[in-house]
Amino acid sequence: MTTIHPSASDANFEELRQDPFFEVARDLAADYLADAFDDPAAGEADRWTLSALPSTDYTPDRHRLFTLNVGPMEVLYIERFLEVGEIVDYRVALCLSRSALLGETGLNPEGLAMRYPLLRFHDTAMVSAEGDGVVVDWFVSDDGADDQFFDLPLEKAIRPLAERLVAKGRGPYAQFHNRAFAAAVLAGGER
Repeated sequence: MTTIHPSASDANFEELRQDPFFEVARDLAADYLADAFDDPAAGEADRWTLSALPSTDYTPDRHRLFTLNVGPMEVLYIERFLEVGEIVDYRVALCLSRSALLGETGLNPEGLAMRYPLLRFHDTAMVSAEGDGVVVDWFVSDDGADDQFFDLPLEKAIRPLAERLVAKGRGPYAQFHNRAFAAAVLAGGER
């Protein structure tokens, strides 16, 4: 009998569904996949994987809601922050093609920081990005950060990175892939 990793389990998906930020998390994952692939469903578990409540960087006051991987690299995750067991904030982190982001905005890294002061931009250390990955992260509690985030040319900056990562082959995350969460993401929440 095969043991199912907790982040791939229906129990973790059901717990994730109870989080107040679930619908936003689901929609962000769906949007990333739609920008990355013409047919996201065709690449499930081969080109991309999605975990529910992974133990990555888990501490008593910080938990990941999910991680989306494309090929061998994490490209999107959301963390929730707690104080005395109560949710106090969420942080969204998303990886884009650095060259596409700079090219589409016409800005250098300093210009990005000035135009989008509520967002943080830092180059990813992930080798699979081949020096062309930038992580954009922001806290939901920062009023206006979501507007700045959605002002970025996400579609134009997601696809080039996804194509680079898929060319590297399947990532090592299949055992963490949560099919129930993936189905909800692909269905747009109909599940």
